[in-house]
Amino acid sequence: MAERTLRTAASGGTGGARNGRARRSSDRILAAAAELARERGIHGTTIAAVSKRSGLPASSIYWHFTDKDELFAEVIRTDFARWLTTVPRWNTPEGTPLRDGLAGILRSAIPQTLRDMPDFIRIGMQVVLDQREAYAAARSAFLATRAQTFEMIRAWLDRNLPAETDPDDIEAMARLILAFCDGALVAAQATPDIEITEHIELFLDVFMEAVAEARAGSRAKAQDRE
Repeated sequence: MAERTLRTAASGGTGGARNGRARRSSDRILAAAAELARERGIHGTTIAAVSKRSGLPASSIYWHFTDKDELFAEVIRTDFARWLTTVPRWNTPEGTPLRDGLAGILRSAIPQTLRDMPDFIRIGMQVVLDQREAYAAARSAFLATRAQTFEMIRAWLDRNLPAETDPDDIEAMARLILAFCDGALVAAQATPDIEITEHIELFLDVFMEAVAEARAGSRAKAQDRE
């Protein structure tokens, strides 16, 4: 008995083995669902199709996920986590001029995202436009990724704009950046030959004008207080 216990502990335990098998099964299901969604869209992807593609019975899929909505919600969450490890962080060296820092992030992140077109975006765009309750969990998961992205942008701006910048202005500028990224993704899908780098440069000009106006507004408010 003691020897068996030692072997079990050395191998990670039977519970660890079961957890490992469960994780591998879950990964196969998620990969199959994402692949089918790329081919057929979420509406054309069924549990039966996921079962066939993954090589796992439908009962296994339902053991991991309540329904198709929750399955796609998990695809969104896991793919977003993966995407975060591949794109530039909203973090620039101290002293980097604001425009240069933003330019570096956008010039790298947007073309890379367009090239890879992550599953969380591909699926998320479908569910966010489809207001049916059938995709409530997936839509909530996608909106959570956007909220996290927005907060990363807002925090970066907060660190790189003057301390006296109005928080409302920082939030508005963060939303402007996120809106531009959304628009770039949609525009690239609608017009595949679009020169996105040129539009990034135009956006940088517009953004810096918005920053200048925000600074002028902060100075005016400061003078009024005096």
